[in-house]
Amino acid sequence: MEREITFDEALQKCQFLAAKGECCTFDLQQKMNRWGASQKVAAEVIKALIDDRFVDDQRYATAFVRDKTRFNHWGRIKTTMQLHLKHISKDIIKQAFAELPEADYRHAFETERDKKLKQLRALQPFERNRKTAAYLIQKGFEPDFVFKNLNK
Repeated sequence: MEREITFDEALQKCQFLAAKGECCTFDLQQKMNRWGASQKVAAEVIKALIDDRFVDDQRYATAFVRDKTRFNHWGRIKTTMQLHLKHISKDIIKQAFAELPEADYRHAFETERDKKLKQLRALQPFERNRKTAAYLIQKGFEPDFVFKNLNK
């Protein structure tokens, strides 16, 4: 049987991970479970990381929303679902999207729309719009937003 990881070892590993890149409490909790840390040790480590500002779910959610919109061109629905999977609260997600400039969101949408329309050039306009709308909805953009802005 593997030995249980100590508080100091878990804290040091988690501090390294948090310093290397933005992490949420759920991700660190999962990692400590894999390392063999007890629930008590994991809770103490998470508390220490939050107190020392190594981990902040609000900061993580804001960075996640910004990066997924700018680089992956994800819509609000897909990004929200991914944050829910990481046990980020609805209030934090709402705040993270409030900090995202509308221009960035619109730019991500237009980039994906134009890319898909260029790929489907040979099709009839109705079929091209249908396939483009389905693609954009799959990327996480809201259906009403897609249909309002598809032909602009």
